[in-house]
Amino acid sequence: MKCLRPLLLLSIFGVSACSTTSNAPEPATLPVVTAKSNTKVDWKASLGGKTEYRFQPAFNGDLIAAVGGNNELALFERTSGNQRWKIKIAQPVAGGVGISGGVIAVGSTNGDVLTYDLTGQAIWSAKVSSEVISAPVVSDDLVIVRSGDGKVSAFSADKGELKWIYQRPQPALLLRNYAPPVVADGVVYVGQAAGRLTAISIADGRVLWEAPVALPRGASELERVTDIVAPPVVRGDMVCAVAFQGRVACLGAKQGNLLWTREISSWTGLAIDGQNVYVTDAKGQINAFERTTGRSVWRQDLLANRLISAPAMLAGNILVGDLDGYIHVLNPEDGRFVGQLPTDGGRIYLAPQSDSSQAIVQTGKGSIYLLSTQ
Repeated sequence: MKCLRPLLLLSIFGVSACSTTSNAPEPATLPVVTAKSNTKVDWKASLGGKTEYRFQPAFNGDLIAAVGGNNELALFERTSGNQRWKIKIAQPVAGGVGISGGVIAVGSTNGDVLTYDLTGQAIWSAKVSSEVISAPVVSDDLVIVRSGDGKVSAFSADKGELKWIYQRPQPALLLRNYAPPVVADGVVYVGQAAGRLTAISIADGRVLWEAPVALPRGASELERVTDIVAPPVVRGDMVCAVAFQGRVACLGAKQGNLLWTREISSWTGLAIDGQNVYVTDAKGQINAFERTTGRSVWRQDLLANRLISAPAMLAGNILVGDLDGYIHVLNPEDGRFVGQLPTDGGRIYLAPQSDSSQAIVQTGKGSIYLLSTQ
């Protein structure tokens, strides 16, 4: 069963439950932006069809891998957007794609991990304990997969041998989680249900530390849901994460010591630059907090209830996507709009994937856009 609102898609002992009615507030009117942005579309490609799943493309050098509706996997040339190949996957795919070292990995809603080489030929497949709706991560000769029951499994990238599994008890009520693990400096960071952030050694799966980002509170089980359903972000010696119905917290990346927290609710996520931490909250507002202290710097509320994505950084600007497929460009110093780009009208569910020089965006209608600055 599918829902249009990620917050309404809850899993109770593995059973999805969706509300058939919505009392969501009316989205804010699209802001009129007269500033001419220096952000431009380099190329556009199409993959699959309209979907409510959250597909995430991935960079790897001069290549971009993407998966789309109708279970299609494709490899594109980064400079031109030319499609090298496209294959049909025999299983239903709902998440994103991971690519590195000549290995492309996807997961299926049947709980299978599938890998391919750069020619589109299958390498190996493996089974995990439940559906895979977040993008696998290919790093350090491993394919790391988060399954819907919260387990994290690491397979050897060349043969698919299981190297380690991490798991912790899950609460009875949790949000469906599209957030992939994040790997940095030999550590796998995983946001968990009940507001926990875990750091795992990529070498052997040992838990290095675990810390609370938010604590459950409230009278009912629904009020006590404080899951981290957006990927944590690592910058230097700091890792930050944000929880739904909880708070944003920044911690020391090595030991998990708490640096600062601020009350905020988010299911989409955050971004970090040298000055600030930027968070898209549950109301569709973009909030900037000083990176070192957590002091509130500014808030942009003109995109309220437009179901905007998490922010991403591109060439010193902030990018977010919205329910109508618009890409909004903001100045990180004060949050003012400095550009706006339309796409195909499909919702942009996930943050643009950026490597600082370019960003890749995928819409719910199956279009892929490569962005850069002029």
